[in-house]
Amino acid sequence: MSNEAAIMERLDKIEENIAFLTERARATEELKQDLTPIFHDGFKVLMTEFGSIEHGFQLEDLTEFIKKLMLNINNLTYMLDKMEDAIDLWQTMEPLLHSSVPQLIQYLDEMEQKGVFETYRAMIDIRAKVAETYGVENIRNMGDSFVFLIGMLEKLSDPKVRMMIEGAANAFSELDLTDVKPTGPLGMVGGMASKDAKRGLGIMLEMTKTLGKIGMEVPKVDGHGKPAETKEKA
Repeated sequence: MSNEAAIMERLDKIEENIAFLTERARATEELKQDLTPIFHDGFKVLMTEFGSIEHGFQLEDLTEFIKKLMLNINNLTYMLDKMEDAIDLWQTMEPLLHSSVPQLIQYLDEMEQKGVFETYRAMIDIRAKVAETYGVENIRNMGDSFVFLIGMLEKLSDPKVRMMIEGAANAFSELDLTDVKPTGPLGMVGGMASKDAKRGLGIMLEMTKTLGKIGMEVPKVDGHGKPAETKEKA
């Protein structure tokens, strides 16, 4: 290839590059013309917004903020470390919550269907009525009585006591007083000949003995409900 042909080929490439750069410059100029109004509007909006916070923000405030940020960098690092621990804990607990939360909801739904929450609401209503009727001092004074009743309920757990109370309740429920006839001494003697009457007398005798023991064990109290002092006989 002669030198003239090589020179012409190089000139053609240079023209192509110049044409490409000219086209890119034209596109850049068109983009600049399109973006210039947008930049102007954005700058105006930015100046307006900065003007609205001019009274609440000063450059000195930013300097003070940076100073405090540098002084508390250890606290910020500690806070970020704890945040990472909290995120790790959440990532560990999240799979467990996916399985436990539905079970908890199902359990609460079963309790709701059984009326447990309604019972608690009724108990709260009862407490509210007690609070309306009695004052705080009255309830405090009744504390010993509540403790006594709890002790009695504990004694009711004895099968013998429960059987006796249940038997007495059943007997009184079957008792019909509408057909009772007047009875004199002779009628009482005749009635005592029955097996049930004799058994009833035996039960009353045992209860009388027991009540006699209770009477001996009960301490004497004064008018204020306190144990009375016993005087020893000389």
